[in-house]
Amino acid sequence: MNCPTCNNESRRFGKDRKGNQRFQCLTCKKTFSEPRERPLGEMILAEDKALSVLHHLVEGCSIRSTERITGVEKRTILNLLVLVGEKCERLLEEKIKGVSVKHVQCDEIWGYVGMKEKTKKRQGRKDEDDLGDAYCFIGMEQSTKLILAWHLGRRTVVDTVAFTEKLGQATADHSFQISTDGFTPYKDAIVYSLGAKHVDFAQIIKIFGKSQDDDHRYSPPQVIGLEKTSVFGNPRS
Repeated sequence: MNCPTCNNESRRFGKDRKGNQRFQCLTCKKTFSEPRERPLGEMILAEDKALSVLHHLVEGCSIRSTERITGVEKRTILNLLVLVGEKCERLLEEKIKGVSVKHVQCDEIWGYVGMKEKTKKRQGRKDEDDLGDAYCFIGMEQSTKLILAWHLGRRTVVDTVAFTEKLGQATADHSFQISTDGFTPYKDAIVYSLGAKHVDFAQIIKIFGKSQDDDHRYSPPQVIGLEKTSVFGNPRS
């Protein structure tokens, strides 16, 4: 290992009280510790405790229940989520590039931040971009269930194009099929971002039954059929 000060060769020089390897430079005689990877950055949370928090979260526990089970404070859990999320996003961008696929399925997961969009409009807070409905666009390879790309935004043309651009970078330049729901902006976005890859594009539109009565008003309507539409290319059924 080279000295971080003069970049000359160093030798082992015992260990510190925590068991970390120490080194001494053969030229300038300065001592230093072996560089230690810090996966949690500046967070002082123990790694095993952080893993326990993440395990509970991915199993579907809420922030509050994870706080009660692990004893880790809520704000620390939120900070850990941001840190791990950013690392996962970088990993996805670095590793998922030019993947050969046969059939990509796309959909959007609805959620909201702070309040639903209709409540935001009712309160006259239309200009607050950090509130309201949020849609997570997901592109998944059909057979392996690999998440190729995702994008968090609103259900708009701009966010749809941003998502298909990410999907274009993640997939290889050869023909494959892509299936979406009936959201209109997909048609232009896929041509713009993926048209050069000669994709076969189809939209699958769900047909819902009548709305539920009051006892089931929070349940989704029953799907009674599917309408498959070929947009361009030669998509398979």
